[in-house]
Amino acid sequence: MAPHYEVKQAGSVYAWAYKEVQEAALPELFVLFGTCHGGLKDGFAVTDKDFETPLGILPVDREVVNLFRLRGGAPFFAEERIHQREHSLEFQLPFLQHAVGGRRAIAILPVLCAFPPACLSAPDLRDLGERVQEFLAVMKETLASSGRDACLLASAELAHIGMRYGDPQPPSDFSFHKCMQADLALLKHAEELDADAFARFILKERDARRISGFGAIYTLLKLIRAEKGQVLRYDRAITDQFNSTVTYASMAFF
Repeated sequence: MAPHYEVKQAGSVYAWAYKEVQEAALPELFVLFGTCHGGLKDGFAVTDKDFETPLGILPVDREVVNLFRLRGGAPFFAEERIHQREHSLEFQLPFLQHAVGGRRAIAILPVLCAFPPACLSAPDLRDLGERVQEFLAVMKETLASSGRDACLLASAELAHIGMRYGDPQPPSDFSFHKCMQADLALLKHAEELDADAFARFILKERDARRISGFGAIYTLLKLIRAEKGQVLRYDRAITDQFNSTVTYASMAFF
């Protein structure tokens, strides 16, 4: 997991995540779960389009994408065009290209995610909750049958607090400290790979801190094959003259 915040401020937090990528055995496929800020009717948007950065083109693994489509994932391409105006995946790609460093050919499977934790339990959001479970089942089956060794990566931020995000006053040192404690308690569930407890934590707070990366992180936790996670780095950025704060973290799973 890595943030998708401005690199000048969050670059060192990205670096901790991609150091793990750089030092690990490289897979053929990177499955990228990005945060969609504009919302999605069906919770997910998959694309089969390649991505280009100043470091070159990262191709989509079309064999795996087509397998996902054939196994029941076709409805999740309906909102593909929203990739044109989102940015959370694009922030990851230069770091990924640098970490790989030409050591082997890789491909990506890009997915945008946007659904609230309430859809997992609220009756009025049942249809969306069912779509989330449908996506997870199809993606899990696709990855298992693809024959690819895959690395899963979530592009996500955590809390958004302060006047820019609807709070009546700027965060104080005390309120930020409380926010940090809550973030680390939330991330403890991610370290334990407990996606449902992760969702319940946000629901219990009534999402008062506006956790923007829930969909991407929840999806990662549900699909990743790991025994434990570890928070590598946690930090925050001041977004507008001390009136607002965004928090983020990098994590690795083993």
